[in-house]
Amino acid sequence: MNGKDTGEQPLQDSQREYQERYCILSEMIPLGAFRLGPGPDYRIASTNSMFSQMLGYNPEHTLLGVAVRDLLVDPAGWQQVDDELTRNGSLAGHELRLRQKEGSEILVALNARAVPDQDLHIAWIDGVAEDVTERKVLELEMQYHESELSRYALALTQANKKLNLLSSITRHDILNQLTALFGYLELMGEDSQDPKVLKFIDLEKSIAETIRKQIQFTKDYHEIGVNSPRWYDVKKTIETSTASLALTPGTLLVNIDNLSIYADPLLEKVFFNLVENALRHGNGLTWIVFSSLPNEESLTLICEDNGGGVPEKFKDAIFNRQYFKNTGFGLFLSREILGITGISIHETGEPGKGARFEITVPAGYFLIESQSAGHGTR
Repeated sequence: MNGKDTGEQPLQDSQREYQERYCILSEMIPLGAFRLGPGPDYRIASTNSMFSQMLGYNPEHTLLGVAVRDLLVDPAGWQQVDDELTRNGSLAGHELRLRQKEGSEILVALNARAVPDQDLHIAWIDGVAEDVTERKVLELEMQYHESELSRYALALTQANKKLNLLSSITRHDILNQLTALFGYLELMGEDSQDPKVLKFIDLEKSIAETIRKQIQFTKDYHEIGVNSPRWYDVKKTIETSTASLALTPGTLLVNIDNLSIYADPLLEKVFFNLVENALRHGNGLTWIVFSSLPNEESLTLICEDNGGGVPEKFKDAIFNRQYFKNTGFGLFLSREILGITGISIHETGEPGKGARFEITVPAGYFLIESQSAGHGTR
């Protein structure tokens, strides 16, 4: 063996190994790989099996020698590819519509690079193509559905504005009519001395007052969740919300300091309802106390009194618009208001010894301010 043979053999082995690795790699990737010869025809010089499968060809129907324009749905679209490769030497993500063997179309995303030599600006083109047909269809469907959702949302917003306006006008008109009705009932009571007539007038006043409360309920319920929740100082909120109630001095005690909770802006109605409900149904109670009990995972606000309490069978009903001693809508509204920020309320008192409402505030929705440093903990 001469020196020339000794030098060429390792080079040939290296080239053969490189070609084998390239073939293995090109067959493993989930993309269509190809090489095109020089222009202007850019005929296919080689492909991997994935590229043939993408276009509906099997090994018996080779793509070798086919001009790239013959595979394009719009042959004129190749001019953009040619221009960009001539200008930049490569391109990425360029979308082309290719025609499959049976005539159907697919959309591919093309990545390619041009390899020049001394005689030709583009001696050949190496590239990979990804079939993005399904993805494109999905994107178009998503865009359509988003457009439809936007249209429905706009229509819903407009309808909601109309309903809100109608509801507001209707409530206003009904309340005006009720005010007039109360006035006429007062006049009737003044002009009559008949006990039977006066009894009927009192019943009619009671019915009218119930209607007024129901109208007010629709307004309060409509406002739940309309405005964003925020932080409220519990003690100040209790004191402000109950200021209009006829409370004997010393009846209401708020043993809570430096505590804030994150709640719906209608939180004042919750505390008002609890105290007003206790006064109305407390059977001679002498005290109402608010306190708090924090633990690692939550905090419990407690409102308790020394009235008659709630019978066991009514403990759930009072929150579900099932009436116990005409409690009305207050506790139902309170539960809905608190629920906006994940706060729950239950009645846990012992019947005959007073009512006890426990309001459970989850972690992250209460803040206890440090008295010494002025910092809070959650």
